[in-house]
Amino acid sequence: MRKALIALGLTLGLFALGCGESTPASGSAAGSGAPTATAAALADSDLPVPADFEEEAAKSISPANYKGELEAMEKDADAK
Repeated sequence: MRKALIALGLTLGLFALGCGESTPASGSAAGSGAPTATAAALADSDLPVPADFEEEAAKSISPANYKGELEAMEKDADAK
């Protein structure tokens, strides 16, 4: 009985993974047999890191305006 439940769970899990794939829209090159790239691959060097923004932040943020800058960043983060 336990083996049957495990097998059922694995089958349902694999089925759920297969159902998560999206299908291309009609009229696309889906039937051509040629693979198409939907997004460009990103290298680790392409991803922004905090050090990329330190110089700009040091120039634009001061003790007099830090509250406004912080609120603007929070609104931007909430919008995403």
